[in-house]
Amino acid sequence: MDNSRQSSSFTSSAASAQLEQTEFEDMETMKIKNHAKEMLKSRIFLGRYIERRLVNKIIGYRDVVLVSPAEVELKQCLLEVQHKLRIACPNIHWIGITDSKSYGYSSAGICLWTEIDNQPFGPFWFQIKSIKFRQNEIIVTLKCLRHLSDAYLEIEPILTGATQKNKETINKLETSVESLNETYIGFLNTFKNVLSISNVKEFITFLFALVIAIFTGSTAFINFLGNFVLALIREMSILIKNSTPMLLGLLDFLSKIVGGFYILLAMFFRPSQPIPGPSRSVYSAKPNRLNEYSREFD
Repeated sequence: MDNSRQSSSFTSSAASAQLEQTEFEDMETMKIKNHAKEMLKSRIFLGRYIERRLVNKIIGYRDVVLVSPAEVELKQCLLEVQHKLRIACPNIHWIGITDSKSYGYSSAGICLWTEIDNQPFGPFWFQIKSIKFRQNEIIVTLKCLRHLSDAYLEIEPILTGATQKNKETINKLETSVESLNETYIGFLNTFKNVLSISNVKEFITFLFALVIAIFTGSTAFINFLGNFVLALIREMSILIKNSTPMLLGLLDFLSKIVGGFYILLAMFFRPSQPIPGPSRSVYSAKPNRLNEYSREFD
C-alpha cells in the first residue's frame, strides 16, 4: 500500500511539474507574441505591393509587399520579431517575414507576405494592424493607407530607395569603363605586335604583288575583250550579209499575201451591176408607102 501511494504521489507530482512547465512555456510564448504585436502595431511605412505569389500548397497564395530600403528602423524590428517568433513557435511552418533576395527579387530588403484585398500593384503607404497566429503560419496584417503616384516617386527618390539604384548604375558604369579601358589596352598591344618590321615588309611586298597582278590581269582582260568585240562584229556582218536576201524574199512573200487578202476582200464587197433589157427601136414609115395606102382607100 505504501509503495502504491508513493508511486501515485510521484506520478502526480511529475504531472503537476510538467503541467507547470507547459504553462510556463505558454506564458513565455504569449509574452513573446504580445511583445511582437506591440513592436509592430500601428507602424506606418512605405512599401511596394509587388505581386500575389504561391507560398505552398498548404498555405496558398499571399500578397508580397516589399518594404522600402529607407525604412531602416522597421527593418530591424521585423528581423527581431522574425527571430523571436522562430524561437517561440518552432512548430509553425511559415512566418510571413522574409528576405527579398532569397525569393528572387532584385532590390535588397524585407518582404511581408500578407493578404490585401482589391488594390492595384504599386507603391503604398501601409500601416501594420496586427500579427495573426494561425495553425501553419504567422501573418502580418496590413492596411493600405494611400496609393502613391509616379510623380511623387520622382520627387521623393530617397524614400523608394532610388539612391541605391543610382549607386548600382554608377557601379555598372565604372565596371563598363574599366572593361572598355581593358579592351583598348588589349587592342593597342595587339596593334603594336602587328606593326613589326617583318610584318611591314610582308605587307609592302603583298601590295606590290597585288598591283602587278591587277595590271597584268587588266591588260589581258582588255586584249581578250578587244578580240572578242572584233570577232563579234565580223560574225554579225557575215550574218547580216547572208540573211538579207532571205529577209527580202520573206517580206515580198508577206506583202503578196497581204495584197491578195485585200483583193479578196474587195471582190467580196464589190457592188453588183444590173442586167441590161432588150432595146426597143422606133421604125419610121416611108412617105411613098403611105401615099400608096391612101390611094387604095380612096
